[in-house]
Amino acid sequence: MTFLLTIHQIRSPHHFITSRFFTYNHGLLQQADKKPIVALSPQQLTIAQLCAEQNVVVSARPGSGKTATIEAIAAAYPDKQIGVFLPSKRHKDETSHRLKEYTNCHISTFHDMFIALFGPRGVALTDKIIRKRVKYLREHHKLPEWMSTPFDIIVLDEFQDCNPANFLLVQHLIRPHDLKKGNQPARIVVLGDERLSIDRFRIADPRYLTLAPQLLGPISPYPFAKVQLGESFEIPKPTVDFINRVFLKGEQYITSSKHGPKPVVLKCLYWNKDALAKKLIPLINHYGPENCAIIAPKVLKKSPVQYLANSLAEKHGIPISVPTDEETPLDDRVIKGKMCVSTIHQFKDCERDLVIVFGMDNSFFNKKGRHDLPDYKCPNETFVALTRALEQLVVVHNDVPDFIKIMPFVSVNDLYKTAKVVNMTNSKARIASNTQGRRIRVKLTLPEACEVSDLTRFIQPELLADLVNRYLEHRRISLEVPPNEFLEIPDVVPSDLEKGYWESVSDINSLVLLSVLELKYAGTLHTLYPNLGDVDKKPHGELSPWLCRRACEHKAYISGYWIRMIQMENHKFDWIEPKMLELAQRQLSLDEEMTGSVIGHKFALDMRSKFTFAGEDTCIKGRAHIITTAPPSDRDDGMNNSTILEVKLVPHLTDEHVVQACVKAYLLSQTTGKLPRIILYNIRTGDKREVTPRDGIQGLQHLITDLIRLRYKPQVHLADERFLELFMPNNPASSPHGKERR
Repeated sequence: MTFLLTIHQIRSPHHFITSRFFTYNHGLLQQADKKPIVALSPQQLTIAQLCAEQNVVVSARPGSGKTATIEAIAAAYPDKQIGVFLPSKRHKDETSHRLKEYTNCHISTFHDMFIALFGPRGVALTDKIIRKRVKYLREHHKLPEWMSTPFDIIVLDEFQDCNPANFLLVQHLIRPHDLKKGNQPARIVVLGDERLSIDRFRIADPRYLTLAPQLLGPISPYPFAKVQLGESFEIPKPTVDFINRVFLKGEQYITSSKHGPKPVVLKCLYWNKDALAKKLIPLINHYGPENCAIIAPKVLKKSPVQYLANSLAEKHGIPISVPTDEETPLDDRVIKGKMCVSTIHQFKDCERDLVIVFGMDNSFFNKKGRHDLPDYKCPNETFVALTRALEQLVVVHNDVPDFIKIMPFVSVNDLYKTAKVVNMTNSKARIASNTQGRRIRVKLTLPEACEVSDLTRFIQPELLADLVNRYLEHRRISLEVPPNEFLEIPDVVPSDLEKGYWESVSDINSLVLLSVLELKYAGTLHTLYPNLGDVDKKPHGELSPWLCRRACEHKAYISGYWIRMIQMENHKFDWIEPKMLELAQRQLSLDEEMTGSVIGHKFALDMRSKFTFAGEDTCIKGRAHIITTAPPSDRDDGMNNSTILEVKLVPHLTDEHVVQACVKAYLLSQTTGKLPRIILYNIRTGDKREVTPRDGIQGLQHLITDLIRLRYKPQVHLADERFLELFMPNNPASSPHGKERR
């Protein structure tokens, strides 16, 4: 028998969840007098019931009601303290809003709890410091002391995204907590979906979810039950059928009874952007731009998405948000009210009514970092993309059979049965099947070219820290100024207050401040390429908006997206006030590096050099912010008379910034034959450092070699047995239920 129960009913003081709940409490099935908050499935009720006596691992499909399940637990045990830990601030904010009336429910990100656990009160800790403290505790068999009120139930959400570092921290969270609880350890509820695990570059592994009973069993006295939430309440049934039959080889991975339209597959040519925009406009207008998104594996650097997005903005007036990079989480202020262009990774925690998906073909497997992925089954990234649409899913297929084919595991017959295929080409042929897979490359494969910023992307912070400690020395030339003296420039600004539109301008701010430096010390503007005469004609009060507008144009030219310029056409570009610009000029204290014996300056110098590793060649490309030249010296210490200055506008300098500056210094050395002096400066905080490679150019070569190995090496998949050996706590002395030193 199938039945639903509302949160209002489960919260009734006269009805408690007990082991005999389903046998005797038939009165709970009656409709409540109040309007129900949410209807619960039998599986969700089972999870809430099981929490009374044991731990639970929940495999929850997209849209199956994980937050409603947490709400059911909070409602079922109003006298119990429940700690909910989530991976991101977005998750925390959404869950906090949903559960705000439950005073027994305490919601936090993992990071916030670790800071509270490992640091003195009132002191903010960086990830690097937390890792050092965990390492110290581990080596000395100690645990931190749990200072807060302990919980009766601990909920670990989105656990498919857990990685080794986070799992170690989770262990150090649960152990001191249960010591504080004494003889009543908390029950543990682990939630997630193994197919939503897409952070491979951050070493996330879905087995932290699927093998949670074995991994967490040694630190919890309670048995684990496994429950599946298989029905999606958000994804329409036609979309579910399309995903199951076309991409999952008929596996009934998700079920749904929600009504909705069939998915649409557009058989088209990417370059015909105007025809594609014209075809999509009726759907976009139907759902509203604020309820639409375009997602793809990549959306920057000549992605086909940019041509469509520009056409939609220029010819149809669609408001659109485009990320300034492909790593930073989406800003709710910027995407609100607009069609959202995003990578699949950035959009993972979001949904929209209409979602248009690019890149679901065999080209997906040919991108760097995916050569080790099997192409005979649906990648998790593809699954995530297909499950983001709440109403209408549109898949855009680039019909160039000689070069682009569908993914080998896709069923073309089922595609035509479960989707509406719209042919926008001159060919009447059906989308062709692809029966030719490709061999998995187990050796390191380098891209033809890579940016310096690409080399450090997705590498674990502790691994970058090891490289810095091994190959580099750096000293602080100037310390950070007090926080109240930080250079605070808005990173988002309103572009249309009446409509509530905002634009991200953090990338513009960095360019403007670099331009100020160039004007101050060289009197040129190579950073922005404009006519220098125009600068001379501008009074000081108008310099800031003039620079902001030119920087915005420059970013549009570089990225290929003109959308922000269109949406800020009537903007005054005045968010950096003249007095703020004056303050910035005073704080840009580079007189020692830029004056005195300096005889030349170069700004925005593009550099490149071939680098060979393991028989593979790649061209490393980067842009030096500033290069200064001093008179020749008689010294022969391997250093030349140049200095490379890297200028940042960031909250704090990190090892990633240090490594990037050194790679750029290496590129410069390939032209001059000698190593330049390396200066890294954070304009926002005043933190200035000099970085020195321990072994000169050869040391930088070794650093880049290790960097490439970390960035591009194929990931070795550990067998489950080996995975458990590595991560399952098997030392009885470290158990929270045994002896532990503080």
